[in-house]
Amino acid sequence: MSQSNGCLKTTMKLLAGILALLVILSLPISLLIFDVSRVIFSPEILSEQLTSQLIESGVLRSFVTDQLSSPDFLEKMGPGDINFMQILENLSPGDRETLVDILLPPGWLGSQIGQVFRALNVWFDNEEPLPKLVLDIRPLKDRLMSGGVEEILEMIVDSWPSCSTEQTTQLREATLQSKDIPILYCEPPEPFRERLMGYGTEMMIEFVREIPPEFVLGEEEVDPQEAVDTMATKEWIRLVRILSRVIWLIPIALLGLIMALAIRSWSEFGRWWGIPLLLSGVIIFGYVLLMPIGRDFMLPRLLSDTRLEAESVYEMAEMVITGLVDVIRGLLVFHALLIGGIGLVLLVVGWLIGRRAATAKQGPPVERSTFPSRETPVEEGPSSGYIPPPPPVSPMPEDEIPIEGPEE
Repeated sequence: MSQSNGCLKTTMKLLAGILALLVILSLPISLLIFDVSRVIFSPEILSEQLTSQLIESGVLRSFVTDQLSSPDFLEKMGPGDINFMQILENLSPGDRETLVDILLPPGWLGSQIGQVFRALNVWFDNEEPLPKLVLDIRPLKDRLMSGGVEEILEMIVDSWPSCSTEQTTQLREATLQSKDIPILYCEPPEPFRERLMGYGTEMMIEFVREIPPEFVLGEEEVDPQEAVDTMATKEWIRLVRILSRVIWLIPIALLGLIMALAIRSWSEFGRWWGIPLLLSGVIIFGYVLLMPIGRDFMLPRLLSDTRLEAESVYEMAEMVITGLVDVIRGLLVFHALLIGGIGLVLLVVGWLIGRRAATAKQGPPVERSTFPSRETPVEEGPSSGYIPPPPPVSPMPEDEIPIEGPEE
């Protein structure tokens, strides 16, 4: 019976050791997946990183400013007889930045980015085939109609070269014939400049007034097969989101099985839980150190096509991904300190409790008497200072006891 109990205990210890190894391997991976999911599926974190990395840093502003200097971009913007490239080609870099600030104020961009990510998060949970992304254009219209148009026209006209004599004559003839002021891409003298500014302001305000207050994406009709594929993709995204949020419960359940199999005292609790948690914290901290290396190695491969087509877009994507990786690393550092600290505390406390229990089992020390007992053999000899007691005296018999009489 005792032999069978010993085999059972050994088997349970072996299973507990295997489970402890699984905890060491699975807990860091599950926390890594959990932290990545917290960042990817969080509209607040994503919008905050895009705002800080692109808008507050001025990268997006520089990108739009460069696009205003790009001939290809300006040619696409100039339909019909309006040549935007010729209109804006004489603007200085400072004027272009001011123009971007009027057209795209930083506060408006940040709010729109947050609204887009919130709409995407809602779309994951509904049954719509495409997300409904709405851009609020009203702040831009209000800014342009309350003085922004005049500021833009002043910068543009001031950047043009002065009109020649022939151009001034052409403007005078158009005025005498009551025609509209022609756009000659030169700064005319007064009173033609004032009339040109009034005509341009009126035309631009009318154009801004016709812009709808909201720009909606995702309202176009979708092919039925594409809708089915999109819904299947959304189902996978939902499943990944749910699993990534609860995957850390698996190693916790393994710790519970270890408790049922091998833990019978507080000292064993400290060892069987403390060591796996401490090693898991060390591995998580290793992830923190290796993530920048993996990012620098994988990012150029994943965005190689984007880098070839548009270097500026690649740089912005790199900045955003770097910011997200830094957020994930911060979460991993917190979990490494938390898990490793709990494991170290359990290990130390379990060792102290086990040491106290071992000391209590030994009992108090027994004091030994300095005097020899009757059972203790004593060495006899001339060198010993021991004097043996005298031999016992036998009692006298009653016949030999003298009886004294009265005469005596």
